[in-house]
Amino acid sequence: MQLVGKAVGHKVFGQGIITDCSGNIVIVSFPQGDKRFIYPDAFANFLTLKNKSAQNKINEIYNKRLGAEVARKQELQEEQERRRRLCALKITPNSQAAFNIDPNDLDEVFSSGAVSTGCYLSGNSKGEPRIPSKLMPNSACLLTGCPPNTSEKERRILGAFMVKDGFLGDLCKDGMVECHDKYKVRLNPNSTMLYWDYFDCSDPLPRWGNVVLKYFPNSTMHQILLAMKKAFQDTEEETLIHEFYQYFCEINRLPQ
Repeated sequence: MQLVGKAVGHKVFGQGIITDCSGNIVIVSFPQGDKRFIYPDAFANFLTLKNKSAQNKINEIYNKRLGAEVARKQELQEEQERRRRLCALKITPNSQAAFNIDPNDLDEVFSSGAVSTGCYLSGNSKGEPRIPSKLMPNSACLLTGCPPNTSEKERRILGAFMVKDGFLGDLCKDGMVECHDKYKVRLNPNSTMLYWDYFDCSDPLPRWGNVVLKYFPNSTMHQILLAMKKAFQDTEEETLIHEFYQYFCEINRLPQ
C-alpha cells in the first residue's frame, strides 16, 4: 500500500506528511521535525490517515496481523501445555513395544499411520483384538520383521514410531496402535540393525512366537534409539532420528 505523501494526524504532534515507509517503519514529517513509528501498529493508537479509505485498509492489515499474533501465541501456549502433560505422564516399566510385521506390509503401516496388535490366542477373548494396555503417548514402537528365507536370528528393525498424542492403550478396543504424526522413521531396507542384538538371548535359535506384539523395557528402547542415532549419522534419516531420540528422552525423563 502506497503511504508516502499521505496526510496524517497525531494527537500530540498535530498534522504531518508521511515521507518514508520501509519495512515496519514509517517516518512522518511534522512541523517540529521528523518522527518514526512502527507500521502498522502506530495507525491503531497514534496516527490517523486523513484518507478514510486508506485508514480502513490499514486497520484491516493491523487486525489481520493482530489476529495472526494472537493465534501464534495461542498455538505456542497449547504446545507448551501439551508438552507439560506428556512430560508428566507416568513412566510405566516395559511400556515399549516391538511388532512383528511382514516387510511387504511396511508401506501399508506408514501410509495408514497405524499397526495392528493382532488377536488374543486363548482365553475368553480368543480371536478378539489384543488391547495394548501398556502403550501410552510416551511409548515407542519398533517395527520388526525377517527377510525372506532367513532365520529368526536375522530379524531386522525396519522402522520405529512414537505412539500418537492422546492415545490410551487400555481404551484401544480395535487393536490398532496409531503412529505419531511427526516422530516416525522408516529405516533403509538394507539396514543391518538386528533386533535380537539388543536382548539377552542365550538361545542360539531365538523364537518370536505367535504373538504380533511384545513389550520390553524402556531402557532397552533407549539403547536401541541411541544405537540407531549413531548408525544413521550422515544419512537422510539422521535429523529425523535425532529429533525422535530427543523427544523420546524428554517425555520419558531419560538422559540424552
